[in-house]
Amino acid sequence: MRSTNLFIVRGHTGAEPRTVGKVVKLSVATNRSWKDSPGERREETDWVTLTFLNEKIANFVVANVKKGDPIYAECRIAEGSYSKDGVKHYTTDIIVNNFDLLSPKASDDEQS
Repeated sequence: MRSTNLFIVRGHTGAEPRTVGKVVKLSVATNRSWKDSPGERREETDWVTLTFLNEKIANFVVANVKKGDPIYAECRIAEGSYSKDGVKHYTTDIIVNNFDLLSPKASDDEQS
């Protein structure tokens, strides 16, 4: 059986894309809402940082994405580690495989 490492992010950018060496990083806010046990509506925002390794997609993001833009990204989760000063540090990265810049109108319509 084939397995899939697929992580979908749909949200709004929290800042302009930033370049770190040859890599582009983008902060994205995702919102969720629910009703708690007394029936009150609750909301929470989760923040994730997307990592763009694909040069073509990264160049598109840098040229076209602005703070507050609605986006859709298909990603994979990659874990790694590195040593600094003799201490091993572990990382989890969200690597973008496919990316779409959504229209603000479509994003607002789907919120209803």
